[in-house]
Amino acid sequence: MKDNIKTILDFFKLVKGNTKWIICLFIGSIIGHLTDLFIPIFASNIVLFITNNNTSLTYWNIFYLAITYIIYNTFWYLNYVSYSYNFKDSYRNLREKITEKIFTYDIEFTNRISKATILNTVSDDVSDLSEMIDNICEIMVVFIKIIVMFLIFLKTNIIIGMLVILLEILYIKTFDYCNVKSTKYLMGQEKYRDKLTDNLSQVLNGLGEIKVFNIYDKMKKNFNIIADKWSQKYLNKRKYADIRESLLPFIIHSGKIVLYFILACLTLKGYYEVNLLILLISYYETIMEDTEDFMNYSRQIREWSVSVERIKIILNYTSSQNLEFGLNENDYINGLVEFKHVSFSYPSKNKGKIENVSFRAEQNQITAFVGHSGSGKTTITNLLLRKYKIDKGKILIDQENIYNYSKNIYSKNVVGVDQFPYLFSMSIRKNLSLINSNHHKQVEACKRVGIHDYIMKLPKGYNTILTENGSNFSGGQKQMLIIARALLSDAEIIIFDEVTSSLDPLHVEQIKEVLQDLKQDHTILLITHKKDVMKIADKIIVLNEGKIVGMGTHEELLKSNPFYIDIQEHSYSNSKK
Repeated sequence: MKDNIKTILDFFKLVKGNTKWIICLFIGSIIGHLTDLFIPIFASNIVLFITNNNTSLTYWNIFYLAITYIIYNTFWYLNYVSYSYNFKDSYRNLREKITEKIFTYDIEFTNRISKATILNTVSDDVSDLSEMIDNICEIMVVFIKIIVMFLIFLKTNIIIGMLVILLEILYIKTFDYCNVKSTKYLMGQEKYRDKLTDNLSQVLNGLGEIKVFNIYDKMKKNFNIIADKWSQKYLNKRKYADIRESLLPFIIHSGKIVLYFILACLTLKGYYEVNLLILLISYYETIMEDTEDFMNYSRQIREWSVSVERIKIILNYTSSQNLEFGLNENDYINGLVEFKHVSFSYPSKNKGKIENVSFRAEQNQITAFVGHSGSGKTTITNLLLRKYKIDKGKILIDQENIYNYSKNIYSKNVVGVDQFPYLFSMSIRKNLSLINSNHHKQVEACKRVGIHDYIMKLPKGYNTILTENGSNFSGGQKQMLIIARALLSDAEIIIFDEVTSSLDPLHVEQIKEVLQDLKQDHTILLITHKKDVMKIADKIIVLNEGKIVGMGTHEELLKSNPFYIDIQEHSYSNSKK
């Protein structure tokens, strides 16, 4: 019970329902349960007056019973309608709260919380929690209703009343024990469900490799191991659910037999009229039915505590990178990028850290970062894209600290294009419209990167639907489309991270031409491993173990920098691709 109270308090902190519909929900439930108390009274009175040959009172009680049923059904209808509308509002508000929170998190978020957990939380846990206000309402009203019926029993016969209370306590204790145990195993189920979702996602993403390397059996074995663990948790949960559903009713039935025996004896001896026997048996059945409902509501709240905790994990996630934006709304940015004695190390890994890095990337130039894996190239671009916050030093754009710019201004002026571009499953036009809906500008951007003619040859042109992640486009075509999308942001600074790494020589040459064109009105920062791409850079910055060990043009570095010469020997050109 203590755990349930905590869950209910957490629920009200998380979920904002519609006040009007919540009030209607409670009114419908209160009057519905209240009228349920009068139904046995009128039914027993009908039996009494029939046996006493009192026609008038018999018909009047039938009339009262009919009115009671009308009120009963009307207010339960209000309760159900209120539940539907409140669920809709609660679900929307909670889902929006979670998704808005996710959009604010840093890149470490999905490293600490699996995508499967996030997806299952948004799809299932939010839905479960949106139903919880109805359970809270029913628990409160049913509890009061049961107390009222206990008082009726105690007032009628204190011994019978105490017997019913003892049966109730035994039933509740056993029911609660089963609830606690089944919830424990449900939490295990949720854990392995997330792992199954993650595993299935990996299978879908790596389907090509699975077929090429013929590793289906091994992947299936791994999947089955997780599925078996889920199944074991399910069986353990069901063991207590089966006891709850099939054996616990024996307590109710045994109590009913004992109650029948006692009341029958008292009625036969003339202490009670037969109508009182009918009334008390009806109330006993109602008590036990309501208690079962009460405990089921309690069980659901206990189970939904898992959903509450999963949602709290997402909403209460604390970013290790407090990346606040400033108030600078200056949109007249030329594009001068400066790193001044910048140091940074990742919280969860050693590779990629940088130490005391200083350089300038001039506007209307291509500045390339080269170095072996783990040397810090991507770290520099991640810091400039504000994915992480630096430990020491300053990063400036036009001599202004990047943390001083507003979110709107910064996102408009600094964009990145990486080696694994992502396109959404919608038309080309809609993908581009996410950045700028002006079709004329979309066409201009596509023409500039050389993808427009290809798009126009497609049967539906810009209305062509891209399959998931643009899989119906080649790697080079996707890169061109992603670059066009970046251009639509009107950004002054564009960062390219290994955009030619998996392209054929023809598309590499096309990308090189695009980069040389773009530098006329942009600051271009480029990470590459390809010799031919390095050659087009106006400035090359050589990195080794997080430090700058060389800076200059391709020709200058090739003459005197051993690190750059080593990189050249381990790099590859288009001809080798």
